Amino acid sequence: MDDLASRGKDLLKAGASGALSTHSAEKPGYPFASLALYALDDAGRPLFLLSGLAVHARNLAADPRASLMVAEGDSQASARVTVLGRAEKLSGAQADAARASYLARHPEAKAWASFGDFALWRLEPEDAYVVAGFGSAGWAGRKAP
Repeated sequence: MDDLASRGKDLLKAGASGALSTHSAEKPGYPFASLALYALDDAGRPLFLLSGLAVHARNLAADPRASLMVAEGDSQASARVTVLGRAEKLSGAQADAARASYLARHPEAKAWASFGDFALWRLEPEDAYVVAGFGSAGWAGRKAP
């Protein structure tokens, strides 16, 4: 499992966008996936700069459970990782540090990062499912039986 965890971390480091899936507040019981840019903080946790007007931000405010799927390519054979966790809206010094990390990865976001309706969110990983290649997949955070 250590190899899968390592591969998952590498995929997250190499990526810059992925599918952010949240629980729909408007359509209870349904998942809602959207393309989201992300960066990683110093601990390797995904950071998002989200507008309060965005559906995924409203969904996270209602239910913080979410997942982020990042793929190396666009085929079924591509390596990919899905990180599951709970998202937290950051404030104060945590938001300042997250903003610096986010803008280092996405400098174009500086144009809107200071808008009042944008906030930094952090996904606190609880587990990850990694597909590293044919026959090499599994939960990275779990120990083998």
